[in-house]
Amino acid sequence: MPSASIHKNDYLSSEEIQRLKTANNKKAAWGLAFNWIVIGLAFFLVAFDTNPLTLLIALILLSGRQLGLGIILHDCSHRSWFATHKQNDFFGHWLAGIPILVPMRFYRPYHFVHHTKTGTKQDPDVDNIKQYPVTRASMQRKIIRDFAGLSGLKAIYGVLFFANTGRVGNTVSLGNQASGKNQQQAIQFALANFRDILIFHGLAFGCFVYFDHPWLYGLWWLSYIFTYPFIIRLRQIAEHGAMPTLASKDVRETTRTTLASWWERLTFAPNYVNYHCEHHFLPTVPGYHLPEMHHLLKNRGFYQEHKPALVEGGYLEVLRLAASAKAD
Repeated sequence: MPSASIHKNDYLSSEEIQRLKTANNKKAAWGLAFNWIVIGLAFFLVAFDTNPLTLLIALILLSGRQLGLGIILHDCSHRSWFATHKQNDFFGHWLAGIPILVPMRFYRPYHFVHHTKTGTKQDPDVDNIKQYPVTRASMQRKIIRDFAGLSGLKAIYGVLFFANTGRVGNTVSLGNQASGKNQQQAIQFALANFRDILIFHGLAFGCFVYFDHPWLYGLWWLSYIFTYPFIIRLRQIAEHGAMPTLASKDVRETTRTTLASWWERLTFAPNYVNYHCEHHFLPTVPGYHLPEMHHLLKNRGFYQEHKPALVEGGYLEVLRLAASAKAD
């Protein structure tokens, strides 16, 4: 039997919903600034004392903040992080999406389909999660590919030549794009996106040159290729992988919230992305209000008969669930 849908007013009052949905520009600005402060500190750490340990710490911090920027891009695509459309469009594009090669003009329509078609064949993200759970051996192979850079190189190719050009194809972590633009639209789309990428990354590289550390710019791409892929894989698994079903009217059957420790919030769960069931329940609530929303929902029995929708053991528990399939 198909699952019954749930309504937002089943657990939250109209006044609470309105308060939770109201953006706070101070929190939004601080959230964006914090991500860039951590990025700056990671680069400074390596510049101050270059050794294998500082390089490793920097790569972990940078990949966590690359995901962090992706989450701000995500919230801005919902026009929920900042108070106005212009603020969300500008900051989400230039200071969140473009640094990780994902323009807002691509991300917003792509992500809208994910929400309206979650878990169905039309969901561009479904191929990234439908295989879970897998066996431990399969998971080990995936992790090796991630840290060996194979996943990262494939992702860069997909983002540059499909996400940024409007062509049909596999953008890896951003899913399969099933429909493309016509030739004229694709050319205009690609020119605008590559222009913005060149502007931002040209200025970024220029800053490193100005401070006489041009080689540090390469750390951003080392992180993007070698450490970021595993972090984004675990994020995707935590959100929708190894759930009771792929598609349902009840978000608690398709979407998971994972309670995260402080070190997990630095890496796998920046900017409150771990409260993903709450996000799918009310997509226009800004991330910085999701912890409060989670507290209200949990106390009112939202998860009581839907245990898989809430993991309290953190991302190691998610990894265990994702690799729990029996070998044939």
